[in-house]
Amino acid sequence: MIMPTMMLAEESITPKRPEGEGTAEKPFKISNREELYWFAGLVNGTLTGVKKNISANAILTADITVNEGVLDANKDLVSGKDFIPWTPIGTSDVPYTGTFDGKGYTISGLYFNKPTSYYVGLFGCIGANGKISNVGVLDSYFQFCALGGGVCGMNKNGELQNCSNSSTVICNM
Repeated sequence: MIMPTMMLAEESITPKRPEGEGTAEKPFKISNREELYWFAGLVNGTLTGVKKNISANAILTADITVNEGVLDANKDLVSGKDFIPWTPIGTSDVPYTGTFDGKGYTISGLYFNKPTSYYVGLFGCIGANGKISNVGVLDSYFQFCALGGGVCGMNKNGELQNCSNSSTVICNM
């Protein structure tokens, strides 16, 4: 008897607009991975029909897990799994200039594996007036060529406060 093979669809994330307006007074309130991906798309200008906003403000309202179990107990990448990839927020040409306050929450399970890329992390690049604070990045994997980290790849006169990283960061330079 021949058994048919079944192709499993790769899991994906459908971005969802969070509550808020992105202003200092009414920042976006990000509570899940769908809202985090929407925020990244807003800043990076990749959302269809939504105007790019590199200075949007946001706060986390919960711990967020993008992918489960990215790293093993030795902090090595778990093999044999398909992870949803992450695109860092902000680029060297258009750095993030808003305020992102993690409010003490964490983001885990980010996966970035492009050994020839630059400007990698939760944020790829922040610029003047950009401020990242009170956020931890956990159980995530970042492999890149240069200018990377867990929280931020490059800081061009922005501000990072009270941030932490407990992930694997591999620079191939």
